[in-house]
Amino acid sequence: MFRRAIALLLLACMVANAVPAFATETPPGPVAPEVLAAGSVEISRNSAENPMAEITRSMMWGALAGLLVGGAIELAAKDASGEPIRWGIVLGTGAGLASGIYFVSHRPQPTSLLELQGARLTPGPTALGAIEPVGGGARARLIGVRF
Repeated sequence: MFRRAIALLLLACMVANAVPAFATETPPGPVAPEVLAAGSVEISRNSAENPMAEITRSMMWGALAGLLVGGAIELAAKDASGEPIRWGIVLGTGAGLASGIYFVSHRPQPTSLLELQGARLTPGPTALGAIEPVGGGARARLIGVRF
């Protein structure tokens, strides 16, 4: 009984830590690109801008998956010890943390023809990679800034 209370307390702490991270994320806006006077700009992101929100989301989904798998094992087992649920949540949270860190660290880095470093414009390290062929022409990212 004490173990179940600790597992529920741990889950409540994880949810309490995840709520502020999800609250800082901006809600998804319209998918259509913004049209500017000189042309069009297309912005497409498949994940959260904030890396911590992305890692927290991965951890929460991993904990939920671990809870479901551990609950299924607990229902199939003859003894009601609660161990499969606990270890399912622990392993799922760990797998979510590892996958969140992996996906955040392997995001594509933006490339541009020119980069603003200090107060000078310098050629980007992958300047030719900033030019992408598109139907009827080419798209180029001209100036990039890294923080």
